[in-house]
Amino acid sequence: MQRLTHPLRRRFGADRLERGASAVIVGLLMIPLVALTALAIDVAAAHADRQMLQTGADAAALAVAQDCADGECSGTDATASELATANDPFGGPAAATVTRLDLGEGVVTVQTDSSRQHWFAPVIGFDDADLAAVSTARWGYPAAGAAVLPYVLSSCELEWQAGATVVYGDDGRIESVEFPEDAPAVTIEFTKTSDSTCTDQSGNVVPGGFGWVDGNPDECEGPHVTEDTWASSSTGISPPNNCDPADFEKWLGQTVLIPVFDQARDVGTNAEYRIVGFAAFKLTEYNFAGKYLSPNGKNLCKSAGMDPQTRCLQGTFEHFVDISGRYTLDPDGPRFGAMVVELTLD
Repeated sequence: MQRLTHPLRRRFGADRLERGASAVIVGLLMIPLVALTALAIDVAAAHADRQMLQTGADAAALAVAQDCADGECSGTDATASELATANDPFGGPAAATVTRLDLGEGVVTVQTDSSRQHWFAPVIGFDDADLAAVSTARWGYPAAGAAVLPYVLSSCELEWQAGATVVYGDDGRIESVEFPEDAPAVTIEFTKTSDSTCTDQSGNVVPGGFGWVDGNPDECEGPHVTEDTWASSSTGISPPNNCDPADFEKWLGQTVLIPVFDQARDVGTNAEYRIVGFAAFKLTEYNFAGKYLSPNGKNLCKSAGMDPQTRCLQGTFEHFVDISGRYTLDPDGPRFGAMVVELTLD
């Protein structure tokens, strides 16, 4: 049977009849294609810019909080703007605004803003986008955390050996420890056998205790302690068994937070120290005897007029702001020279 065909198809051919059809289809799909491109490129670019804004807001909030914790809380807008500019998004410059600053609560909030001109979205009516990010940081006094050294120091010895002033509240509890301004390095003796009233006749706060404490059994570090909790003594005059020389060497020249106690109880392995806060101490030399010596620590204790059997460490007590995240903060905690800054969701 003869097939029926379109007369034009027979005359001009199928290819010439269908020429241009794909162009029509592409034209009809161009707008949704551009819209999808806008979603794929412009939205992704805006998201990347907002991530940069968030980084700038976080950095600005931490910087302002650190300045305020250090007692330099002026020029907060300039500080925030500097950190926001250092993290400018690709789409345009960032501006920063300190929207909240509460010195009493120790909290600061920073908002960063910018805008981005879209590349493809104007086709569907969106020329640009306003972007913003917010970050809040707090500062206060370290209330809990793991000491980097397995060592504690009495508040009494801070007065005797470091020339500090211990300030007590109406309830008899320690409110703060004030160290002399620009004081030179001090050599702290582990036990005091002569001119200190802080220890018993043996020279120890607790019999069998020399200031070492039990901490992480797998690491040479102090215990995770909280204000008003008790830390267990590690007996003996030498560092705990899980320590080696390298564990102390890595902290030379660094500022560490040393737990401070105000009371001790019991004896030997049952002895405990009540932790009341953390003091910031820059470690410069130490002599824990045997192989536990800093490069210049061999005659450290002797040159300070101490008994040859004495263990000691040398350094300076500082006003120090910790941003490591190792410590939780308390805005009303005892003030021992150490401060903590952290980001918060508040």
